[in-house]
Amino acid sequence: MKKISLILLVALSLPAVAADVYKAKFGSKLRLDGDSSVHKWKAESRLIGGSFTVDAAALAKPGSVSAKAEVKIPVRQIKSGKKKMDEVMHGEKCFDVKKYPLITFALNGLDVKQARGSLSLCSASGSITIHGVTKPLEMPVTIARAGEKLTVKGSTVLKMSDFKITPPSPQLPAGKIVTKDEVKITFEWVTAK
Repeated sequence: MKKISLILLVALSLPAVAADVYKAKFGSKLRLDGDSSVHKWKAESRLIGGSFTVDAAALAKPGSVSAKAEVKIPVRQIKSGKKKMDEVMHGEKCFDVKKYPLITFALNGLDVKQARGSLSLCSASGSITIHGVTKPLEMPVTIARAGEKLTVKGSTVLKMSDFKITPPSPQLPAGKIVTKDEVKITFEWVTAK
């Protein structure tokens, strides 16, 4: 009984890990870059929602960090600036926004590889869901700490076909456009307490 009491006393006297919840704020951005037989293309969004739970102080040193995040991107907000391209991208044969309105990423692992001042170079792992298909994803990210704000930046390359999306190939009077399967995703996610 004394041993259990001693263990309990020691456990209760240890400092608790202070994880804070950071919510998505204005200033976030997402960019998709791809290529086709005719031209390079891009599409962008300024809307990234969700929340990030982490002890920001733990980001200041290398090692595994207890963190959770749920990132939500409304697909309809991803736009190329070209009406016809947006119609194809949002349509049934591509993102199918009526059936799959969100792209989501659930973070379940975060390792700080290097920390310099208020900037942490990390490896983030989790699962991404696009077009109703969920795949594991690991990518390098940087996390900048500034007061009550955390800004997460990163990029990765995905294949549309991995998410059961057939790269669009619209028919034009001059011929068919063939879109390449790979898409580079670059993001800057601004969060604050």
